[in-house]
Amino acid sequence: MQSFGFKVVPAEGDSVGVPVSVAGQTMVDIQTLITDIGSMMVRQELRIQNSIPPNLLSKFDLRIGGSSANGLGADTRKGSEQLLEDVLGLLGRTLDFLGKGVVGEWMTDNFQNPVSRRIIARDLLKLHTDLRGYVLEYGIEGNMRRFSKLDVDRISSYAEEGSMGIDGMSIGAIVRDPVRRNKWNLINNDKAIPLSFTNNIDQKAIPEFASMGATLVHGTIMRDENLDISEIRGADSCFQLSEMKFHRMISADSDLVLLNPITAKVSYDQAKGLWNLKEDNLGIDESKTSWDECVTAFHEYFMFLWDTYADNDKEFAGEEKEVRDFLLSLVPIV
Repeated sequence: MQSFGFKVVPAEGDSVGVPVSVAGQTMVDIQTLITDIGSMMVRQELRIQNSIPPNLLSKFDLRIGGSSANGLGADTRKGSEQLLEDVLGLLGRTLDFLGKGVVGEWMTDNFQNPVSRRIIARDLLKLHTDLRGYVLEYGIEGNMRRFSKLDVDRISSYAEEGSMGIDGMSIGAIVRDPVRRNKWNLINNDKAIPLSFTNNIDQKAIPEFASMGATLVHGTIMRDENLDISEIRGADSCFQLSEMKFHRMISADSDLVLLNPITAKVSYDQAKGLWNLKEDNLGIDESKTSWDECVTAFHEYFMFLWDTYADNDKEFAGEEKEVRDFLLSLVPIV
């Protein structure tokens, strides 16, 4: 990965220099943008339901110095280049387009989740405000671009749109509320999420939904300020979740784009309160009390196997060779 740098410079014809307060705050704004875009991508790839684990967020931390000659640099740990490169690529294209003072359909096309779009729109407005008339230069050495304009009114409309609720699907298990009669909750961690259904759902069908274990629930998903799910309103359909396909594997130390997805069997043991993700070809069998912990552990173990058997030149035989061959079948032939 080429080093991607950022720095604040005076506007054309201005030789006064840049105040430390402006440069410092701008770099904080850039870090926030990168973290929020990265969070959006991690949530999409892992199907994490609540806030992103801190060890995954650290993948997006920028560094001062390193190989960058352009101020704040984006040097990554070996094995984690691709995800951050994709995040920086999307950020760069966003600044390229919006820095022309136009918006078009860019925000809705590239940030389709309304909650993520609202957060990133607010990040962009703060960056524009904190630049205070100075110019942000960004990119790789030899191809630095400049950001200084923003259609504030249009971006503000995205920053202010809607509530913290969006129409979508949530993963969890439906359980009867232990106190309130005829009330139901969705659980995917140690918290009970209030769940209400539309009038079109027959109340007699809800116990059947609860018997499915791992379930996909469609409705209005409400989130709190930490982006944890706080409530699901107006659920109108429920589907049993028996498997999950992942097209990208992400751990705290590395990530990998797959040509052929890995498919995990999904189950929930209500008696034990355990989520389980299993893949027989690789012998992965992870059980955790929360969905997010379970899916994170599944990805971590996959990447451990990749580092052990595929990402080296060792010779293997027997079952170890079978694991290596299966892992290599998931990625493009180099």
